[in-house]
Amino acid sequence: MRSRKITAVCAVLLSAVMLSSCGRTTYDDFNIPESGESQLTPVSSIYVEKNYKGVAPVKEETKEIYESADGLCRIEQKDSYYDVTLDYENGSYKDVGAAYAEAILLARPDYAEYLEQYLYENINAVANDSNEEYEEIEKRTTAIYTALDEDYRQELDGFAERVSNDEVNFEKNGKISRDEVILMELIPDVLRGTACSALSASGDTTATGERITCRVLEWQLGSENQLCQAHALVHYKNGEKSFTSVTYMGFFPILTAVNEEGVLLGELDVGSAGTEYTYENKTSYTYAMRYALENMGSARECAEYLAENSKRYPFCVNILATDKKDGFIAELVVTDEEKDGKTVLRDGSTKLNETVEWSDPNYLCAVNSFAAEGNNDFLTYNEGNLIRWKRYEQLFCGQKDMTLDHFKELMTCEKLNKDLVCIRSDGVVHMVIADYATNTLQAILTGKDGVDDDPEFIDLGSWE
Repeated sequence: MRSRKITAVCAVLLSAVMLSSCGRTTYDDFNIPESGESQLTPVSSIYVEKNYKGVAPVKEETKEIYESADGLCRIEQKDSYYDVTLDYENGSYKDVGAAYAEAILLARPDYAEYLEQYLYENINAVANDSNEEYEEIEKRTTAIYTALDEDYRQELDGFAERVSNDEVNFEKNGKISRDEVILMELIPDVLRGTACSALSASGDTTATGERITCRVLEWQLGSENQLCQAHALVHYKNGEKSFTSVTYMGFFPILTAVNEEGVLLGELDVGSAGTEYTYENKTSYTYAMRYALENMGSARECAEYLAENSKRYPFCVNILATDKKDGFIAELVVTDEEKDGKTVLRDGSTKLNETVEWSDPNYLCAVNSFAAEGNNDFLTYNEGNLIRWKRYEQLFCGQKDMTLDHFKELMTCEKLNKDLVCIRSDGVVHMVIADYATNTLQAILTGKDGVDDDPEFIDLGSWE
């Protein structure tokens, strides 16, 4: 009791000292200082009403046609993208790779120049213009390339040899070399740099009773928005292995793609919890996605294949995998670190980390973090991930009889603001929507002037 009284007395004395030391015993004469206008943005003002009801996606006309001499590659130039057909049924993988390069150089004679500029912007974001780090990147590239299937290596060789025109040096000199081309194909596996999101609505909550899936790709657009000048819809014509890829011109592995059975795959970078990058005994997960699309007929098969091979990939990653029936986020844990968790196929019924909230199992969401219980949580304490996750939940969860038009309205209803985290940031490359009621794709393709506040959806046709 005595010690409590002493403590109380000391507290009173300390308060008195503090008041006297600042020369003020009351605040009667205190004037509130003037301040500038608040920079805070009211939550209600981040949305703007959009109307896509009855507005069909734009079907663009062909402006020019470019074709390789052997006919293995045909490029139709549209207003917003290049429509590419690669014919593997009448030529080898190496022949097709070379034909693609030949046709690209007809369509874009400056392709090598702008490709190298964009490549080094990606490299320097990681390597800080260091020769020592360039050498490390070369080692990574060689290791991942060597681990690819023979057909894929032949394809890259044919493409790189034709584009590089015998250039071999790995240096920024205005000319693209063979090794630089190979690195360009392997950026997600060697350099990373993507920040994406995805949402899939099951048929139980849509007006048609069929699934709607959306995948948003965010990447470095380039200092001159180079990536936005090379959008491509690539049709891989290869019998039962055929598929369609929404990508950029000259890129063979998968960013967003769908096969003829309607299996859509998209990758979302996650990374590992402070684990040092290793390329020993590793291979490309983007090429593994391509192999899955070419050889498997359901989202579950593709997701399971990727999960079974997850330890072979260099980075932890989420893979969006959907078809008419199912939707999964394959949370691929590539390390043996307990803090990273374990590989799991997450669907609407999967239990999440206790700090992660999601209120509607009819909608499946992914950002650049794992979410399944026990897996590394880059979501709860990462502003970019948390805000996008909560934004998706606020906009979609509880929505019934979801129409495709309303889905598009919700995906685009945020006001663009570089100072705020948005689903559509200023780094959006494309937003692809798969409508399983019509088996068609449509997309927003960011133009050379950057992300548009009033985007137009482009009709990319059927995947069948």
